[in-house]
Amino acid sequence: MPLFNNQDSTEIGTICRAFDQMIISIRAYIEEIWEKAAHESELREKEMQMRELYTAAQLRALQNQINPHFLFNTLNTGAQLAMIEGADRTCSFMEQVADFFRYNISHKGQTASIDEELALIDNFVYIMKVRFGDRFEFVKNVSKEKHPQLLPRMILQPLVENCIKHGFDGVKNHVELSVEVEVYVTKITVSDRCPGFSPELREYFLSMTPEAKAGQKMPGASPEENASGTGTGLLNVISRLRLYFHRYDVFDILENEGGGTKFLLRIPNV
Repeated sequence: MPLFNNQDSTEIGTICRAFDQMIISIRAYIEEIWEKAAHESELREKEMQMRELYTAAQLRALQNQINPHFLFNTLNTGAQLAMIEGADRTCSFMEQVADFFRYNISHKGQTASIDEELALIDNFVYIMKVRFGDRFEFVKNVSKEKHPQLLPRMILQPLVENCIKHGFDGVKNHVELSVEVEVYVTKITVSDRCPGFSPELREYFLSMTPEAKAGQKMPGASPEENASGTGTGLLNVISRLRLYFHRYDVFDILENEGGGTKFLLRIPNV
């Protein structure tokens, strides 16, 4: 709105000058509001960038916890095989190990498709079969259709490993991996038939972050298990899934039908 700029000494001139001053004050107030809004928008954008960087750093830090432990186990197994048998089986084993680590090293991004994760499981189960023989059986129920949905890399392997090792108490364990595509989510389950999680243990894994659990003992675990960091892989999986999808219902721990534990992943179909 333009100013009147009326300099008359009449009553109308006085009113016009007062009105002009009000307009000037309103303009100044509006400009101040716009400046504050722009500054707040800039701060919000920087905050979002910092959150994204922090989330990426957390994802990298959590993912790096898994690899060294498994690397030493597999290399030790390969060395043992090389000592006790011929080169053919050792060669096949080492090829599977190489494929496993090639997947983890060659992918520059933090994500993979469900199909890529399932292919990695085939390598991993082969390695575990060489290492543990007939102490477990593994069944994979997956349709032949493509599963391109993305999730953080190295998510399924720790779950399968947890179920395989869970049953080493003198009873042959049955481990099953299933993929079911629904309208909005793809459900992935990894289950065993060994004694399941207690309510306290389930609460321990689902309630807090790994940082909050750093000084806590895992319910029902032996001093040796607590000292060795047993459960780190599972905490890693839960944290990375929640960070990546920004939702808490993406992962759950259920009781398997007929006994045992079932890990349930709900991957959004986007």
